[in-house]
Amino acid sequence: MAGVTRHTAHVPDWKVKDVEELVEKISKSRVVGVVGVREIPASNLQQMRGNLRGNVEIRMVRNTIARRALEASAPDIKKLADFIEDQTALIFCDDNPFKLNSLLEKGKQPMPIKAGARAPKDIVVEAGETSFSPGPMVGKLQAAGIPAAIKGGKVVINQKITLAKEGEVVSAKTADILKTMEIFPRNVGLELRAAYESGLIFKSKDLFIDVESQISELCTASAKAFSFAVEIGYATPETVGPMLQKAQTKARGLVLDAGIPVPGMMELIIAKAAANARALSGLASGEPAPVAAAAAPVAAEEEKEEKKDEGDTAAGLGALFG
Repeated sequence: MAGVTRHTAHVPDWKVKDVEELVEKISKSRVVGVVGVREIPASNLQQMRGNLRGNVEIRMVRNTIARRALEASAPDIKKLADFIEDQTALIFCDDNPFKLNSLLEKGKQPMPIKAGARAPKDIVVEAGETSFSPGPMVGKLQAAGIPAAIKGGKVVINQKITLAKEGEVVSAKTADILKTMEIFPRNVGLELRAAYESGLIFKSKDLFIDVESQISELCTASAKAFSFAVEIGYATPETVGPMLQKAQTKARGLVLDAGIPVPGMMELIIAKAAANARALSGLASGEPAPVAAAAAPVAAEEEKEEKKDEGDTAAGLGALFG
């Protein structure tokens, strides 16, 4: 029986070398990411790489080489190979994946939308004057569905209009007029699909954080925690001052209510006693009683001042997160 001859495809040396270099780079990097580079012009990509230099390194390699390098790396990073598709590059940096994603988002650039593409958001043209001179441009705008006219020697759009809603296919006329009007609805840049750090793989949807919203929530939580601590008498370096002010205000109120002779409070106690005496005298004579005792405004003012101090201190603590 004749033996079966098997032929093994020869792998070029340069491919083996590229894979080995990538495996070494992956093992030495804190964060490894997979980014999409579709529809990024070469000039823009070069500019993005220059802007990221020093923080991020981008490796443009064939998908097969990138996939083999990831699969030959540590077991917990192999799943990153599942995100290699279409036009892909590998990215390396020492920042955490959240900072990396934020950095890539800031690096995106507005670009025209092509005919046949889907609108990434509602494409709106605002009403008002344009920079176009009167002439054929009016008919071109009207043909694209934009209500335009000539007023005062200028081309004016009469009303705000939505040319395409999010997800709709953009027609050739719409794409052409948007480019002419320099309306660029797409932000094009490196799309981080997934990133690896310390044994974990983060998908792109998990890396978007509304920083301003998070800071606002922290400030609100801080202010509420501060007020609660003052209310229950939980002593910390930040709450001792407002707690003492609150205790002082309550003590002064108790002295006034009970008529306790305390130095520094006698004037208020006498004023309150006099006011109460006038009220009793008025009742005895049949005259209407005064609306409020003389000391009441003083106590109310002290309580108002106490609340103001607590609020100012809470706001100051919250500002630490701002």
